[in-house]
Amino acid sequence: MSPAETVQVAFGTSRAGAVDVALYRTAEIERLVQEHPEADWERLRLVPKGRRSPLAALARGATAA
Repeated sequence: MSPAETVQVAFGTSRAGAVDVALYRTAEIERLVQEHPEADWERLRLVPKGRRSPLAALARGATAA
């Protein structure tokens, strides 16, 4: 799945604190949920703001392969 758009989001007071954030279309996310019923989507939705999603580890694994 490819992002529909990538935006740069700044945090803190310097440009060094900017990160790229991938944005996805709702339909792509809904398809992901349907294609992977084995994932505990309710638990994933409860990840608190500011905490890294457990799905991030999957993304790193996919790019390393």
